[in-house]
Amino acid sequence: MGIGMNRELTKKECIVKNIRKMRVHFRYADEEFLYVYNSGEELKVRYNIPKTNDAFTQDIPFFWENASLNLLDVVVDDMGILSPSFIVLEPDYLMDISSLAESVREYGSHPLNYFMNRLSPVENARPLLLGNIANLFLDEWIYAGDQEPDYLNVMRKAFRQYPLELAVCEDLRDATKEREFFASCRIHFDHIYEMVQHTFADPVYKLDKSDAVLEPSYICEALGLQGRLDYMQRDMSAFIEMKSGKADEYTVKGKIIPKENNRVQMLLYMAVLEYSMECNHHRQHPYLLYTRYPLLYRAQSSWEKVKQIISLRNRILATEYAIQQHNHPSYTSKILAQINPQILNEHGLKGRFWEQYLAPQIAGLQDKMASLDSLEREYCLTLYNFITKELYLSKIGQVDGENKMGMASLWLNSLEEKRAAGEILYDLKIIENYAFEPHKSYIVLSVPSYQDEFLPNFRNGDVVLLYERNQPSDNVTNKMVFKGNIEQITEKQVRVRLRAAQRNVALFPADRLYAIEHDSMDTSYRTMYYGLSAFMDANKSRRDLLLGKRLPCFSEVDTKNIIDDFERVTQKAVAAKDYFLLVGPPGTGKTSRALNRMVQVFHQDEHTHILLLAYTNRAVDEICRSLSSITPQVDYIRIGSELSCDLRFQEHLLENVLEGCKNRKEVILRMSSCRIYVGTVASIASKTELFKLKRFDVAIIDEATQILEPQLLGILCSKTVDGHDAIGKFVLIGDHKQLPAVVLQENEHSEIYAENLRAIGLHNLKDSLFERLYRYHLSDGNDCAVDMLDKQGRMHPEVAKFANETFYNGKLKPVGLPHQLETLDSPVVFIPSEIDLESTTGKTNRTEARLVAEYATSVWKEYQENFDENSTLGIITPYRSQIALIKKELERSGIDALQRISVDTVERYQGSERDVIIYSFCVNTIAQLKLLPNLTEENGVWIDRKLNVVLTRARRKLIIIGNPDLLRRDSIYARLLESIK
Repeated sequence: MGIGMNRELTKKECIVKNIRKMRVHFRYADEEFLYVYNSGEELKVRYNIPKTNDAFTQDIPFFWENASLNLLDVVVDDMGILSPSFIVLEPDYLMDISSLAESVREYGSHPLNYFMNRLSPVENARPLLLGNIANLFLDEWIYAGDQEPDYLNVMRKAFRQYPLELAVCEDLRDATKEREFFASCRIHFDHIYEMVQHTFADPVYKLDKSDAVLEPSYICEALGLQGRLDYMQRDMSAFIEMKSGKADEYTVKGKIIPKENNRVQMLLYMAVLEYSMECNHHRQHPYLLYTRYPLLYRAQSSWEKVKQIISLRNRILATEYAIQQHNHPSYTSKILAQINPQILNEHGLKGRFWEQYLAPQIAGLQDKMASLDSLEREYCLTLYNFITKELYLSKIGQVDGENKMGMASLWLNSLEEKRAAGEILYDLKIIENYAFEPHKSYIVLSVPSYQDEFLPNFRNGDVVLLYERNQPSDNVTNKMVFKGNIEQITEKQVRVRLRAAQRNVALFPADRLYAIEHDSMDTSYRTMYYGLSAFMDANKSRRDLLLGKRLPCFSEVDTKNIIDDFERVTQKAVAAKDYFLLVGPPGTGKTSRALNRMVQVFHQDEHTHILLLAYTNRAVDEICRSLSSITPQVDYIRIGSELSCDLRFQEHLLENVLEGCKNRKEVILRMSSCRIYVGTVASIASKTELFKLKRFDVAIIDEATQILEPQLLGILCSKTVDGHDAIGKFVLIGDHKQLPAVVLQENEHSEIYAENLRAIGLHNLKDSLFERLYRYHLSDGNDCAVDMLDKQGRMHPEVAKFANETFYNGKLKPVGLPHQLETLDSPVVFIPSEIDLESTTGKTNRTEARLVAEYATSVWKEYQENFDENSTLGIITPYRSQIALIKKELERSGIDALQRISVDTVERYQGSERDVIIYSFCVNTIAQLKLLPNLTEENGVWIDRKLNVVLTRARRKLIIIGNPDLLRRDSIYARLLESIK
């Protein structure tokens, strides 16, 4: 069997062949054998033979029935008994190599180190910053041509790339330390020059910078690992992992010895290259480059050590599985309580360094937990379980219809399954290659004309993986992978911006074929875990406020005589000392008017600093548009990437604002003087070092009902350098009757049953902080903390009628804008369709797609003289596959304007509006009908949040297409159809 073969094997086949990789499932174990099954056939695995797989004996008690196992390098005797070199538990759960290596510490390699690191915030310390800058130096020297890099110019690039990090690093606040830091930067710059220009030239090292690859990624399903290298030769014969910190500074025969975690990291990369890329580890040339000395250390292979680390991975994974499976605070508490110096100090380390630094660091988590009362502790543990289950599902995936979802679908789903789901673009050819140009770093690829039944589901902004795919067996687990974002995609071509510039022209041969698949990132989960740590560290007053043990306070304000809604809610926001909740139903101007007015009033006080947040980049663009309308113009800085920022607002991005700054002092001055910062919750949560530089008197958070509670904790609980709350008060703007946050786990798994948590409004962890606080204040009747906008200027009253009466109890009143006063002929129309019996997934309906194109053409003809693809017409449908099918039908219309209109899911349309909206229900089965609604209940009334968004996007006309017989089986849809009659 070859690498990557995952075919089910018979016992007869096993006997006659040594097997590189075999997927089995655990059944049970006795004192001698591990009993597994493959295609229902029971097999025996010998696991206690010294020098073969004895490293995994300690893992067996943690296996669970039906757990997936990869057996690697399996020898089969004539009795059919398997003896593998490696046993890998749940290999579909990819663990990051650097995170696993960091679990190897001076005092021991305990699985709990992994969980301790997860709850330990990464400080913006000098070593981390120096490491990032050293990586920039390496890039510059690797790609240096005839003209060598100028140190000052490279440092200017560093300031542009890491302005916030350089500004707030506490180790640089002292002038002497700052000088030492930049002197150290120069030393590392020179050392990297010496290595690249001279040491690389020595043929013994097998390093050729002219054929280098920077930051290639690898996905190794065989070992359940993923990682990204600093430097790799294109033929993968040699690679480098660079370290700017210290090695273990004692000598053996005059050589500096690398740190154990660094060595482990190299060994894991060697193993990944062997099992994913068929690179024999005996013929690899792996190096650790310590730029401090400088030292290019040739790492030696040790397969026994690799087995120990994979065993460590197994036990970490088993703990992770158990936590999300038990899903109970008491169980998690027992696990985390073991993170203490006595248990983790496996090597019996002693001495000053252990007693004064390492031991207190380990004990820190227990000290934090001990400082919490019972409610706070249960809250933290419950959120921890929720995050862990979400992370687990995002990796292992779950079955959606017939396909496996989650990152594991990259290798578990066949090409046919990926085609059916539209989750791959393949047979791509390069037509423009700018990957080697540092200011472009993109590739344009042609998209072939696929068969009609293949409908790709990709769009601008998607995070993707790019790799060569020249034969059916090529996939992300056996090819070098490059990460990037789709900048632009059409029917005929796609442009991908690479995250790491690749200036090696030979890296992407024009005569090869390529594939693109969706990427999955762990960043949001890391920030949620850090948010829990921030909550434990937060000031007691802030914790009490968030958990309802302290009611929010307000200054006296009389709003009874204020006629203007926006002025009323602004005065309430100003009067709030802790927080204020604003319910903003569709079309009520919550961003364009309410948020805008709040910013203007808060900004009038020259001492007030404002943080503006939203969940999506599209909503942040709307906030920026609102800020741009303020007169006189206000100064603001946006935290984020140009890839996700509208071109109109890119001048406000942090790196562009600071481009003219010549030194760190000017950076600090410019950032300190700006009183308005804008960004997504994710971008700010990943850069909480901002709060070391600035304190914000108020944070206004739009789209608050789409944000999970732990996603906000790291921001709301952050502290300034002097220990004060980094956020003075916060205003949450949202609508709990529109779309909620995206959650992977089933509703019953996120349900809260603990009475003390339910008492503070925490009923289900899929709900947002907004919903919890709103629910809490509904019960206590505090009208100071909550208000609602009830005048909508978007929809014609007839368009708004059903949603208003069904979901808002008739409270929404039209503003009386000209289009709301028009007499319209049939503003809401229902068009019946047929069930598509030929749809393989149920998520396409060709009849509806044709009807959509037909009615879109009618709208174009009606509005032809004033048709604007950005405001006249929009098309909504639940599934990406149906989006692709509708786009094909619009293309057949031959009308250019219709090919440029927005066709998207309900989730992507929230916050948007058009004169006319066409909605394709695309429901072909009862099962789909049950899954389609997103229900919530308020005062005994059931509200379909997804339907509410659909019905409230249109200004003048709403056209709904669906199968009436199926739709009438849902009570809310039946009422909708009846109302249209």
